Amino acid sequence: MGKQIMKPMTVARHEFVKALTDTINNSQLPAFVIEAVLKDVYNDIRIISQRQLEDDMKAYMDSQKKSGGH
Repeated sequence: MGKQIMKPMTVARHEFVKALTDTINNSQLPAFVIEAVLKDVYNDIRIISQRQLEDDMKAYMDSQKKSGGH
């Protein structure tokens, strides 16, 4: 097996935005419904992102302690 090539984040982001835009455009939902849904999704993602930052900071600090770094 060959080495798997990782998709660049710029390409992944572009594909995500296109898929999301297509989903919204094809939903036939009014803007006020889409706005409410996206607001809820945004709030959920913001919480997940904050948790990920906290986990990453903890893991980084732990690795610094183990390696004798600052």
